[in-house]
Amino acid sequence: MPIDFFISPCAKPDGNCQIAGVVCSAVTNQDRFGISDANSHLRRPAEVRLNDEPNWDFTVINSNNKEVNFKAVDFCVDIYRTGTYDLDDDNRDVSQFSSDNANPVYIELIKRCEGFLTFDSSILFIEIKRRPHGNWLSDAREKFEETILSFMEHHPDSPFNVIEPIVSNMLFNRVHQSEMVQKKILKDKIGVELKIQKSYEIV
Repeated sequence: MPIDFFISPCAKPDGNCQIAGVVCSAVTNQDRFGISDANSHLRRPAEVRLNDEPNWDFTVINSNNKEVNFKAVDFCVDIYRTGTYDLDDDNRDVSQFSSDNANPVYIELIKRCEGFLTFDSSILFIEIKRRPHGNWLSDAREKFEETILSFMEHHPDSPFNVIEPIVSNMLFNRVHQSEMVQKKILKDKIGVELKIQKSYEIV
């Protein structure tokens, strides 16, 4: 079945969007706001925060007060792997990728990033990490890879152009040793590289 990445509230009958106070989508034209993933340990989606800046995981600077939409994906949109695409196979081909929102037996969820922002004609996928060490960057790249492949599969006529996705890690402040490798892998698979940064300015 087709997956609607934009549906809000999410269609999961037992999903987080049915919990009071959980919002899987938000629209704002505020000149500065944040994305927080503070409730991920409760399996709740990332959310827009208009205040409480010390607890933002990612900052959006919107000096021209454009209308910006945020939509959560992880813990919100169920996407199941139905093809033979294998992230552990270095020779995998994007033609092997397919996904669905059904829940057939023995089919697993794809790796999903936190969500995305849409503004003007652009869509910016975001992943949030809170780890100073470990394989967080390759994990972020895998989440971008599968989430964006699924988005392209189910929204082939989207008016939004996929721009370089961003992974934000407030606990990491240097150059990652595998950054160039992860950028190249993502570029090969979806056509754009990832970025590591803690903020994004909409111009």
